Amino acid sequence: MSRLMAALVAAALLLTACSSSGDTDPSATPTVGDISMITVGSSDTLAPSVAWPGDLEFTKSQQKVMWQGDGEKLVDGQSLLLDMYVQSLATGEVLENTYDGLPRSFLLAPELLGDNLYKVLLTARVGTRVLSVAPPVGEFEDEPAIVIVIDVLSDHAVGERLPVDDTLPGVEVTQTGEPQITPVPDGEYLAEMEIATLVQGDGPQVVPGSFIVAQIKVVYGADGKKDTKSWKAGDVRQTSWLPEQAPFEGQVGVGKLLRALDEGLIDQTAGSQVLLVAPEVWAYPGEGPLIFVIDILDVWNQET
Repeated sequence: MSRLMAALVAAALLLTACSSSGDTDPSATPTVGDISMITVGSSDTLAPSVAWPGDLEFTKSQQKVMWQGDGEKLVDGQSLLLDMYVQSLATGEVLENTYDGLPRSFLLAPELLGDNLYKVLLTARVGTRVLSVAPPVGEFEDEPAIVIVIDVLSDHAVGERLPVDDTLPGVEVTQTGEPQITPVPDGEYLAEMEIATLVQGDGPQVVPGSFIVAQIKVVYGADGKKDTKSWKAGDVRQTSWLPEQAPFEGQVGVGKLLRALDEGLIDQTAGSQVLLVAPEVWAYPGEGPLIFVIDILDVWNQET
């Protein structure tokens, strides 16, 4: 079993252990369930609602593409950003809900997702929604099946690039969406932070207190040295773009992040790519100006 499925079934174990079977008639023979009997609709929150007839026993792994996305085609081994909604098919307990929170990062690999889900996603595009039924297997064979709704989100900003002042650092992107950053030639920057939206997203807006998931790349703006470490302008200080690296997560505007991120991302929107040119006082002491390129993948604003 994949680690994803094992984790979800483990969550099911915890919840079903606390649940009562209620008025279930032990003498009743359940009908074998099929994925076609499950309906997915909307709810009062961002999460979907899932319904199925009672007295069903789901005994086989099934996947169904509810709709195909129109974004980039997924490829083997790439990073994935997934929204997931998981319920026990025995008790109806919600075991996982990232729609009312932040999505999760995975790699498109069978050992992480399971063979069946991997094969479905390998034919999918960003924006696809998949419905999956995972019956109990292996060490969990005595436990209830689960139903999973998965939405494939983009792992980088997508959209038309906006014109940017040519006095700012240059930013180009590779086929994977990773930014390649070129500092200004003379290494001279303004005393205040400069902010430019490179791609304008149409998702939720970042406000003080927002939780975000983002790809982030930071390079040095000028040559420098600190203690025994030295660097050249353009050297990478920090990146989440490595295959084994999960996207950055944090809460903006409440003093938990660097000043550059805490103030520079306010009013930006999910789906955007943002350039921040941060003087040293907005970032790390002794490291000179830093250039941030942030792809805001998702924004979650808690209800107050």
